[in-house]
Amino acid sequence: MNKYLIALDMDGTLLNDKKEICPKTKEYLKKLQKDGHIIVIASGRPIRAIKKYYDELELTSPIVCYNGANIIVPNSPDFKEICFSFPKEIVKEIYSDLKDKYIDNVMCETNEKLWLVQDDEILGEFFWLDDMELIKGDLHQNLDENPMTMIIRSISTDYNDEIRNAIKKHKDLSLRFWGGVYNSYSEIYFNYVSKASGLEYIAKLFNIPTQNIIAFGDAQNDIEMFNLSGISVAMQNADDDTKKHAKIISEFDNNHDGIVYVLKQIIK
Repeated sequence: MNKYLIALDMDGTLLNDKKEICPKTKEYLKKLQKDGHIIVIASGRPIRAIKKYYDELELTSPIVCYNGANIIVPNSPDFKEICFSFPKEIVKEIYSDLKDKYIDNVMCETNEKLWLVQDDEILGEFFWLDDMELIKGDLHQNLDENPMTMIIRSISTDYNDEIRNAIKKHKDLSLRFWGGVYNSYSEIYFNYVSKASGLEYIAKLFNIPTQNIIAFGDAQNDIEMFNLSGISVAMQNADDDTKKHAKIISEFDNNHDGIVYVLKQIIK
């Protein structure tokens, strides 16, 4: 039997619109892990927002968090956690270049601390601010560690080019806009760090060839892992641009066990 690494984006892919894993999907993924396949959650979210679903699936594999900036196996002293962080001096310089003129909020975080210029309901919901040490106010005064994320909220999407140019000044950094209903939000990232780089690392750990990586996603931060994977699957509910980069488009969406129907065609 071929052993597959099955990479699953979380929001809009593994989770339905109620932020739940559909029962049929849950049971099938549990079965696949018992059969020896490697199930990997690959998300832009932090570990604290993923762990609940990881435990629900009874997974033991590494997790790709923060779009590849953090690779971790919860409660495993044998796995050496991987962390990419941004120098706080560069974060503060970007903040200085953009604040007041182009952006009105910034969030940075590690797995223990979160720095937020001002309250933000969307970021609070998406990143699960509960149980974090929350530090609010000016980043120049408060940011005292190198963060793994820098999320930016622009005053207007008319300023996207100005924000992008401010990031380009710094070596190896790029900017990713979230799009959709979150089109005023963007995040900086290292050019060499992505969900794909995380998956590539995990695939080597388990001796899985790239042709046996199956990647599921629905958004633009999934495209790089699509390009890496032997089999790339865009969910039926994915945006049109993401679908262009996938080899397969699922017949059913994230609310109707789209993952299961595709995997049953591949894994016999």
